Amino acid sequence: MRKILIISIIATLSMTIAAAQPVQLSEQSYIEVYTCAPGNQLYSQFGHTAIGVIDPERNLREVFNYGTFSFNTPHFYIKFCAGKLLYQLSTESFSEFVYTYERRGRQVVAQRLNLTLAQRQHLYEMLEENSLPENCDYQYDFFFDNCATRVLDMLYRAFGDSLTYIGTDTVHLPTMRDCIHPYLAGSQWTKAGIDLVLGSITDRRASNRQQSFIPDKLHDYLAECQIDTLPLVSDTRLLVESKIKYDQTPWFLSPILIFSLLLIAVVILTFRLPATALVIFDRIYFGIIGLLGLLITLLWFATDHGATVGNLNMLWASPLFLVYIFTIGNAEKQWHKWLRIILIAGNSIMIFGFLLPQSFNLCFYPLVAASLVRLVVTKKPQLR
Repeated sequence: MRKILIISIIATLSMTIAAAQPVQLSEQSYIEVYTCAPGNQLYSQFGHTAIGVIDPERNLREVFNYGTFSFNTPHFYIKFCAGKLLYQLSTESFSEFVYTYERRGRQVVAQRLNLTLAQRQHLYEMLEENSLPENCDYQYDFFFDNCATRVLDMLYRAFGDSLTYIGTDTVHLPTMRDCIHPYLAGSQWTKAGIDLVLGSITDRRASNRQQSFIPDKLHDYLAECQIDTLPLVSDTRLLVESKIKYDQTPWFLSPILIFSLLLIAVVILTFRLPATALVIFDRIYFGIIGLLGLLITLLWFATDHGATVGNLNMLWASPLFLVYIFTIGNAEKQWHKWLRIILIAGNSIMIFGFLLPQSFNLCFYPLVAASLVRLVVTKKPQLR
């Protein structure tokens, strides 16, 4: 009985140790980087990157997927808004991965990496170690630490100086904001919202490696890399054809048209409405602008979102408007006059926005003009 117990323990330990050891890849194995086309949802609007380890001889078809998260995380929405939500490296089978994108009609392109067996084994073991429960979580950052940057960082960690970029940075490097705008061209309201909350930090010039936070840019970056003087990418193939139809904002619902019509309405109301009615209008209009300013302030100072720091949209969408609306009925008070001067100054600076270290969405300028009209043109109540 004792011998059977000892044998059972040894067998269990052996299987546990064997299961903990990564598979020894065969010569038939290969590693691919998958670039997935954008989807229509905001979280998928910039595409996705994954990395797969395939070995037909060992019956291994595993895809490592950075950038996944669980809606079951305690206080999910609070953590998401505060930039404190942890993302994970998850794994799935190759067939599940392909099926997911076929069902969604999103194109997938595979780049096979030109690696030796030893290099493939080393990278695979690093990925396996990174996918362990104690290692898989990381603090996601859209621009600096996401599904694409994680794959590139892993390649550099695995191969060090053997991996070199042979492309050249262009003379006029784009900013990070420039990199995301092409993916928002069809979603004008989403573009306006993102431009509202992103700070001036995203208007710095980005090197080719820094641009690789966009999956398509990573695809191009890898195509211009070498490993041990050989091309890093040995083959590129289409896994899934694109069948998705991307949403487009109708021109008559574009934010710049809607806000321009609002500006025209503000000008008309300014000269048509009596002073008492304008007080009500101003409190509603400036209250909304002030709430936008409060959102900008919270994202800048109260969250861990690095991309929302230094947001100069606060010049026109100032949280001071939330104070100003309570002083509108006391126009003769000194503090009302000072608030008004500060708010006029902030909106006036926006006229020279092209000189500021931040790019502003053109759709905001009708709002700036509307605010200036209501701040500058005042009426006194008529006495009867």
